[in-house]
Amino acid sequence: MNIPWFCSFISILALTDVLASEKNKCSEAESDLMKYIKWQMEISKGGCNSPTPQKCQCKTKEGRTIAFQIMLNAAMKNLPKEAVVKFDKVITNIGGAYNPSTGKFTCPEDGVYSFAWTTMTYSGSRFNSEFVVDGTIKAYNFNIAGNSHRSSSQTAVVELKKGNKAWIRTYSTHGFLIEGRWSSFSGFNI
Repeated sequence: MNIPWFCSFISILALTDVLASEKNKCSEAESDLMKYIKWQMEISKGGCNSPTPQKCQCKTKEGRTIAFQIMLNAAMKNLPKEAVVKFDKVITNIGGAYNPSTGKFTCPEDGVYSFAWTTMTYSGSRFNSEFVVDGTIKAYNFNIAGNSHRSSSQTAVVELKKGNKAWIRTYSTHGFLIEGRWSSFSGFNI
């Protein structure tokens, strides 16, 4: 018995079982993987004349693409406690869910979203911030520069409902200085 082949075969069977248990909830990529695995198993049984895998027919995730990438046009100084950081230079805003005039993302449909932000501050300064959803803190970003400029990044993955609002704001009273061009905020649905 060829042990590596047998181990591969058992792994394929286990993966097939896991993917099959999802029934019609699978994504197109998962379904295509499943068909590819079955096709590989057919090849191992019947040789090169086995049929090629077919396109996935299972249902894909409902919804549309929501994504944004926003930068800060200019430096902001001495922001008050819990001030919204209004990232205002739109790079991408697919779905129009981010409003640069308010600095807030309004969730257009239920789902899981990934958000990331980067702040850059000058030598001897600081800029501490937090990511909030409808006023509830979900993540923090601490940025204090020593003898040189410093940037700091953070990511948050959250489940949102249609109408929830998400934004970046200053943490406590530490919104002393955030540099434009090097600071950004982005998000997308998963």
